[in-house]
Amino acid sequence: MLANTNTNINIDENLLAEAMKISGIETKAAVLNLALKEYLRKNNLKKILKYRGTNIWEGDIEEMRSAR
Repeated sequence: MLANTNTNINIDENLLAEAMKISGIETKAAVLNLALKEYLRKNNLKKILKYRGTNIWEGDIEEMRSAR
């Protein structure tokens, strides 16, 4: 894992300001970190969707429910 470092990047200041406003987050770094986490979360969700309808789970739902 990379250590925390200062990095200079060009970012659309209007997009950044809008993200800060709607999120209520007060620092640029925190907004960017949140945006990166959300991007990765959505990417992982897309990976899961490829299993939709493939019947990868096997078992008896009624049996599973009665074990509670």
